[in-house]
Amino acid sequence: MPRPSPAEGAPVARSPAVPPRGGRAARPRPGAPGEPPAHAVVIGGSMAGLLAARVLADHVAQVTVVERDELPDGADARRGVPHGRQLHVLLARGRQSIGALFPGWDEDLLAAGAVRLQVPGDVQMVTPVGSIDRRAAGFEALSASRPLIEATVRRRLCALPGVTLVDGTQVTALRAGDGGVVGVVTRDRDGTETEVDADLVVDASGRGSRAAAWLTELGYGTPRSTLIDPQLGYATRSYRVPEGRTADWQAAMVMAQPPSTRIGGYLYPVEGGRWMLALMGTGCDQPPTDDAGFTAFARRLPHPVIAEAIAAAEPLGPAVAHRGTTNRRWEFHRMRRWPERFVVLGDAVCAFNPVYGQGITTAALGAETLAECLRDQRRRLPDGRLDGLAARFQRRLAWRNVLPWTVSTNQDTRFPLAGGARPGVVARLRYGFLDSVLAAATRDPAVADVDVRVYGMLDRPTALLRPHVLAAAARTAVADRRPR
Repeated sequence: MPRPSPAEGAPVARSPAVPPRGGRAARPRPGAPGEPPAHAVVIGGSMAGLLAARVLADHVAQVTVVERDELPDGADARRGVPHGRQLHVLLARGRQSIGALFPGWDEDLLAAGAVRLQVPGDVQMVTPVGSIDRRAAGFEALSASRPLIEATVRRRLCALPGVTLVDGTQVTALRAGDGGVVGVVTRDRDGTETEVDADLVVDASGRGSRAAAWLTELGYGTPRSTLIDPQLGYATRSYRVPEGRTADWQAAMVMAQPPSTRIGGYLYPVEGGRWMLALMGTGCDQPPTDDAGFTAFARRLPHPVIAEAIAAAEPLGPAVAHRGTTNRRWEFHRMRRWPERFVVLGDAVCAFNPVYGQGITTAALGAETLAECLRDQRRRLPDGRLDGLAARFQRRLAWRNVLPWTVSTNQDTRFPLAGGARPGVVARLRYGFLDSVLAAATRDPAVADVDVRVYGMLDRPTALLRPHVLAAAARTAVADRRPR
């Protein structure tokens, strides 16, 4: 059955697992010297896997994405993305990256109902020291639910020649040989096992990845990992946006600032004329999901903007809770030996507390890194061999993940209940500096512009060291210490 183009709006066609009765899948004939690899298998059909498959489609003759879930035809939540019903924020850097991989994707998302937002002009960003100055230029964002973002990307990917998506099928093992990985073993919904040959295997199966166990089983050793658990929990509920509202903002954020402020809330418009409200708290003070408890929690936020907004809005169902907010990083790049033709990316390598909205953008950066490595490999070995690619990719990806990991864990270690490393003197000095920058951003649009661009991952945190930002932060720190 041919796959429809994104504009046709028909369900995405999915190919059945091959061969239908188990055994070994036929391997595409290897290309002649100088031709690209014949077949790549991507484990996982979530955002990281879809974006990786898009990159591979430019470098590999055939790409097969194997997804454990039975995928919905439309923009519906699914079991394999446990936080799919929660509010998601697509950061500006992620939007750029996805748009480069799928030209015109922005228009697809907008046509499906995504909402344009100017950040911070359309977003009331309330901090414990005031609201971010909305006169800042900032950037344009698109707000949509996670299922819609994923569905539009999946549809565009499945329209490409040479890409096959197999759902309802689980990869149960790696197949080793020739100094590395030569394929996978899959099990379909009927329990039929199949050996699939591949020139490259990409694990993008998320937090539930078995990569560490597979590496141990194949004799490569057990990778180290780092865990930081802020013991945060959050819950999301949808509301119908009231007709005729006159507020001068489209989205609102009441930010937590540990250790003093440990609860927060985020209210964003999404497709279908809806608001999605996510409330968060730590330890024993996490948002309940019953109607009265959820509403009461919103009223406890340190600013009333969100509670006042939903007081006039119709709920569109119950609140849904999520508690998986642990940050985890696997140190694959430090392993003494690494199998050829096997790479790991996305949450399978580095998973963040979803509260900070970095997941999709970091997955996109991982796909960019894979593209860079594949281009470099072609220059290094024009004969199409992939020797050395996998280990080189894991090292580059680790470097790319430093920034989002630092942003997430630096904030999370400020929560008193966080597990993992405790902040030292240098970290506490950094917190003080960032607090001064945040305060300056509530009074100076130039500082606010830098601050929100760092938040959107358009600029690196080093942008906060620009002279005018440092000067404004110093003035703010001095002013805040004066007797009142």
